[in-house]
Amino acid sequence: MRMGGLASGMDTEQIMRDLMRAERMPVDNMVKQRQVVEWQMDAYREVNRKFNEFRNKMVDQFILTSANLSAKRVTSSNSSLVSATASPNAGNVSLKLSNIKDLASAESRYSSEAISSEGKKIQTNQPLSSLHFKGAAHELNDNGEIINTNDMWKSGAVKTETIRVASSTNKVSFAQGNDKLKSNAAGDTVVKVNGKEYQVVTGEGELEEGEVRVNYTSGELTFYGYLPNNAQVSVTFIEESDTEKYTTSSITTFDRDGNEIKDTFVIKGSETLSQVFQRLNRSNVGVSAFYDSHTDKVSITRKETGINNKDGGYEMVFGEGFFKDVLKLQEGFVVDNEGNNVENVQRAKNATFTINGMETQRQTNTFTIDGVTITLRGETVGNEEVSLNVSTDTDKVFDTIKGFVDQYNELLDFVNGKLTEERYRDYKPLTDEERDAISEKEAERWDERAQSGMLRNDRMIQSVMDRMRTDIYGMVSNNLGSDYNQLSAIGITTSRDYNERGKLEINEDRLRQAIERDPAGVAAIFNSDGPTSGEKGIIRRMRETLTSGINSISSRAGGMGGKVANHQFTLGREIESINTRITNFERRLQQVEDRYWRQFTAMEKAMQQANAQAESLFAQLYGGQ
Repeated sequence: MRMGGLASGMDTEQIMRDLMRAERMPVDNMVKQRQVVEWQMDAYREVNRKFNEFRNKMVDQFILTSANLSAKRVTSSNSSLVSATASPNAGNVSLKLSNIKDLASAESRYSSEAISSEGKKIQTNQPLSSLHFKGAAHELNDNGEIINTNDMWKSGAVKTETIRVASSTNKVSFAQGNDKLKSNAAGDTVVKVNGKEYQVVTGEGELEEGEVRVNYTSGELTFYGYLPNNAQVSVTFIEESDTEKYTTSSITTFDRDGNEIKDTFVIKGSETLSQVFQRLNRSNVGVSAFYDSHTDKVSITRKETGINNKDGGYEMVFGEGFFKDVLKLQEGFVVDNEGNNVENVQRAKNATFTINGMETQRQTNTFTIDGVTITLRGETVGNEEVSLNVSTDTDKVFDTIKGFVDQYNELLDFVNGKLTEERYRDYKPLTDEERDAISEKEAERWDERAQSGMLRNDRMIQSVMDRMRTDIYGMVSNNLGSDYNQLSAIGITTSRDYNERGKLEINEDRLRQAIERDPAGVAAIFNSDGPTSGEKGIIRRMRETLTSGINSISSRAGGMGGKVANHQFTLGREIESINTRITNFERRLQQVEDRYWRQFTAMEKAMQQANAQAESLFAQLYGGQ
């Protein structure tokens, strides 16, 4: 702690503050200069964010979702029977549908008879081995464990192993070191690759497509052909066990091309019927099942509608064992409420209808014809006919273009505001000392003036705006033979008001007429593409201009393109330079302050000595009186 003025009586502290205030003026000016650069950097980044937002919106609306400029709408004379939507590629056509005799439906099957025995209904949340299925009788001990069964249950523990194939190969090892592997359960081993089941064989000889050889001695799988990289191999196998039980069964369905889809299920005795149904519902065979306690039957339905089995057989084929023999899902006949023998299968149907005079079928009720997606919702009666008319969705296209114009004008207002904002050069940034000397409201008004005009007449931003205007007003060459090749041709022109500095105006009637007359030509003005600038639509041109401008501004002010550290952009380096100068000057100020204190201290010492000498002389002259 320093104390001065004891000898001189001077307010040394105040004198030092006044002296250092004068000495600090260059530092204060550098701090103000740094603040101005930071304000400029923030202003540039704000403009860059606006540019980036506008660019992303244009890409989303006109390039990624180009359908907005080619939107179609479909009107139906009876939407309760037939509804439709159209893709942008659909033509403006009329379709007439009649004689809708059948809607596409999926095959369903239910148990041919009750599945429980001894009058005990099935409990879907109880272990299967404890349930009493008809035709699968068994005895239980006092602990509920199976002690005697028929052919439904087999002894063994079900295990599943998943192997990820790192590189292409046709050999995979499983159950390594497992000495409990049940080798006589080859028929109960299930091997799948990426969900597709392979046919298991054990003997020697050439493998055929879709087959896999299982060697229970070495624990090796040999596939026909090489598996792809990162293939996932799933192996379900059986271990020796006297306490655990299992059974098997399979389901075969067909895809849209008539190819078989098979899934073999190895079912544990400890599983519940609900768990089995969950596995069924997740399986790639595409079925769903449930148990109805009222009828004591199981119902199972194919998820895919229509006829997929090209041979005309059933859509679902159940293998021997649990599904066919226990759940009674075999083909058969039952007696309905009227005493008639009816099949326990509701066969799949294709949708049958006539379109523009041609009778045809579809496997689903929703299908696409020449870009028009049609959904059949009901059957027609007699000569009833439903008309579908496809036309350009003028309102949607108009709203998309109007949205672009509004966004562009909004951007123009913002940027022009920055370029024309008044610059008050007499209002410098406030130092902390200056800010403390005025009120908070006065400081806010001062800051507002001081920050104004940071980008006034900025050449870099003005250049971006000039290039965008050129992009918008330039002609677009296309090979469509369209009369529309620039915005003015479709009713979008520049405002005649000079003060609006290039804002766009829309003649709504002309724009709607252009959309209805030539929607493809209108769309090409915006999103056409080609090797030259003249062949690119205005959106692609503006995107390139904005990308270039954003990169240039980022090089100057940072904030985008990975330029976040000060040394990566111009203004950041300028700030670092000012910081270095401030640090060096602060060091010199400390030296100056120390020098002043030494001088004041020397003065105080000299004055103290002078005072002491004066007191001594006074004492000698007048001390004897």
